[in-house]
Amino acid sequence: MDDKEAIDLLEKQIEFLVRSGIDISMDQQFFWVGEYDLALEGVYVAYKKHPGILDTTEVTALVEDFGIDTAEFDRRY
Repeated sequence: MDDKEAIDLLEKQIEFLVRSGIDISMDQQFFWVGEYDLALEGVYVAYKKHPGILDTTEVTALVEDFGIDTAEFDRRY
């Protein structure tokens, strides 16, 4: 996946979480200012806290594409 596709998918995940009623306003702000790694970390935490809302394949693809280490989040949530 190229950078544009990854950013578009991240934006899609954020929008889906917002429509689902999950408050990720801080992560949205990170996204808007181009801090995509921080925004993805927030999306990943929401994904772990609210299983079944986001598509696992898409979240996994984003994590791999961005190279985010999720070990800390996996232990915590």
